Amino acid sequence: MIQLGKAKVNMVIRFLKGMQAEKVNVLGAEKAQEDNELIQKVIEDIKLFYEAELEG
Repeated sequence: MIQLGKAKVNMVIRFLKGMQAEKVNVLGAEKAQEDNELIQKVIEDIKLFYEAELEG
């Protein structure tokens, strides 16, 4: 398994959260909702997959 490290995992999560905010800014909350739900699922998957690294 690739070891990203806590800092890199958190950086990816911050990037994805920023992408969610940008979608709301560009598309509006209603139109961005479906995309943001998918992005949130990716964030949760990353957190679960790299759980051990995030705890360390």
